[in-house]
Amino acid sequence: MIEKLIELTNTIEFYQNGHFHLTNLKGEIGQFKTMEFNFVIEERDDNGKTYNVEHWNLIAHRTIDFKGIFEDLYLPYIKLKILNDHPLLWMYNQPNLECELIKFPENPSEFIGDLFFEYEKIAGNWIPLHKTFWALNKYYKENGKRNISVPKPLKEPIEKVCKKHGVDFKVKKEIDSYDKGYANRPNAKLLIFGNEDASPDNYNLGQPYIIADEFIANKK
Repeated sequence: MIEKLIELTNTIEFYQNGHFHLTNLKGEIGQFKTMEFNFVIEERDDNGKTYNVEHWNLIAHRTIDFKGIFEDLYLPYIKLKILNDHPLLWMYNQPNLECELIKFPENPSEFIGDLFFEYEKIAGNWIPLHKTFWALNKYYKENGKRNISVPKPLKEPIEKVCKKHGVDFKVKKEIDSYDKGYANRPNAKLLIFGNEDASPDNYNLGQPYIIADEFIANKK
């Protein structure tokens, strides 16, 4: 039934006349946990009169994370889609690299600015730069080097910026499969509440989302 819910939210009629919101949430995040998201879907005519109300139960098996679903209004992000490839999934379905940066950049502000734009280009702001680069002056500058851990798709952009600023970039170890521990979630999927007419799914403009291994939807 998840296919029917996705199909419904992607119709022209629903975008023009429909909206939905969360009414109840049950469960916990965890590798062996199941979460239930209960939604009310309403469709209204041009006069604002409700002509159709549906109650849907969305089950997310082995839920990893979710964000933005407590919003009162999802518009314009009401078009559901399940993605298997997305920057939010890299931590779970891509190898992780343990890297070392040697030498502090002469112009740290420009260094961080270049990294920000590279992150934006490849990950669409879904992966915040500050999760990788923090305490620059207190830790990185004082030690002249630092270790970072990043998903493999970020290797090339970071390496590019480091080369520009004279910073040695070295991959010390690649971690994949069961060696990743909890982060090894090759079946992880992203259910995004999006709308590519307003913003592509691979660019973060605050679209709500749920990350889990499997999604099931039932109309009550």
